Amino acid sequence: MAAQQKSFNEVIDYLNTFANNHLQIKNFGMGFRSEINTIMTIDNEYPFLFVEPLSHTINNQIQTYTLRIYCMDIKQKDGSNQTDVLSDTLQILNDLYKYIINDNTDNYNIVNIPQAIPNTNYGVEYCTGWFMDTQIQVIINDRDCDIPL
Repeated sequence: MAAQQKSFNEVIDYLNTFANNHLQIKNFGMGFRSEINTIMTIDNEYPFLFVEPLSHTINNQIQTYTLRIYCMDIKQKDGSNQTDVLSDTLQILNDLYKYIINDNTDNYNIVNIPQAIPNTNYGVEYCTGWFMDTQIQVIINDRDCDIPL
């Protein structure tokens, strides 16, 4: 199947589909860093995947979405499960990476080498996990017939 143009909404839907089908992920959200607290406190379902848009570029027929993807969970107050939380949330991000690079539709491509950064007590106390900045490339239709003129 040939690659097709993808909008920002379609990229987010694609990531949400991954989250909905992953057996460990309990919640998915998208927004800016200031909005991550909402998913942490209101929905209160962990672990969760949260996508923050960072940038968008267009070069020739390629658009690149740079996204910061968080995977977070709650550790015990005594920290006894910290290693498990860090291991599980990192594995979920690794699963997402594999999901994208093995997409057999050729619609999505990761072009950077994502680096996962651990973080803790971000937003709410005892919330621990990782985030990674990921550049996802998709094609853009270079014809003007789809411009609403």
